[in-house]
Amino acid sequence: MPDRTFPGSSAPWSAWLRTWALSLLLAPLCGYLLWTYAAGTYTVFDTASLIIHEAGLVFFAPFGWTLRALGGSLFQLILPGLFAYSFLRRSHTPGTQIALVWWGQNALNVSTYAADAQERALPLVTNDPSTHDWWRLLRAAGLLPYDDVVGGLFCGLALLAFGTALLVPRVIL
Repeated sequence: MPDRTFPGSSAPWSAWLRTWALSLLLAPLCGYLLWTYAAGTYTVFDTASLIIHEAGLVFFAPFGWTLRALGGSLFQLILPGLFAYSFLRRSHTPGTQIALVWWGQNALNVSTYAADAQERALPLVTNDPSTHDWWRLLRAAGLLPYDDVVGGLFCGLALLAFGTALLVPRVIL
């Protein structure tokens, strides 16, 4: 029987595949999420993010105007971040990878919302453009002209999360 080792390595192909299989499966998902982001397409993932966002607004409501306005976006990042942290602490690679992709998807969602602050073109649950959280936050901070920069920062964080998710087997092992 031929030796099924990776060239230049003594590890069998099956061990390599076991290590990287989830990364190989998640890579097209990350690509799909980035494609839908670039195309401005709304997906079922965005619907789930909206539910988390609205829950965050309710959760942070008692903590004042600023945290309430930030609460939806914060909750979108805190919830999957807690899952990623929990899985990472336990060295559970698959859970960490999936939670990081989830975090990245939510960061893309926040990116879209933040970058829409000036235009306020996204449909809102309230149908009232004056309730756009990022519009209120950036306007109050005098940063409304920089909404695209804020959105770009969240997009960059999403890319970092996706890249990290795909490389987690190399980092944890």
